[in-house]
Amino acid sequence: MSLPTIQNPFAPAQPTFEDEMCSMCPSMTYQQRLIGFCICCGCGYALSFMGTLMLLSKDPWKKRVTNFAILYVFGNFIAIAATGFLIGPRRQCKKMFSKTRRFACIFWLLMLVVTFALGLSGVDVGWVLLALFIQVCAGIWYSASYIPYGRRMIIKLFQ
Repeated sequence: MSLPTIQNPFAPAQPTFEDEMCSMCPSMTYQQRLIGFCICCGCGYALSFMGTLMLLSKDPWKKRVTNFAILYVFGNFIAIAATGFLIGPRRQCKKMFSKTRRFACIFWLLMLVVTFALGLSGVDVGWVLLALFIQVCAGIWYSASYIPYGRRMIIKLFQ
């Protein structure tokens, strides 16, 4: 018969997955965070803008829409990553997936992926534009969750 083991209450707790992921991110000064944010934001919005300019090119319409969708979605993902520099990846994920905006965030990210996949697949242009429209609407709904009464204002706008 063996004696039960007693755990030392002063021993450090086992690191969680969240702690392990955050330990991979280097600690940065506030100035470094601002620089990272500005660079990511600038690159993200520049890619999205270049995607919009692709619609004006002389390529066939289908190729223009495909290039637009790919650049626009990549730009959005890079711009999302920019916020991670300001508040940190852990806090950003907690805010993005909090109870009030969890569904909106997942749907928006899913629509970014769908728009990207449709842009790459070469389907009819209408499907890409429909996915893009839904994605933009989902992004607006998600962003409105950060503004006090933002979603209520959107609902009132359409009533």
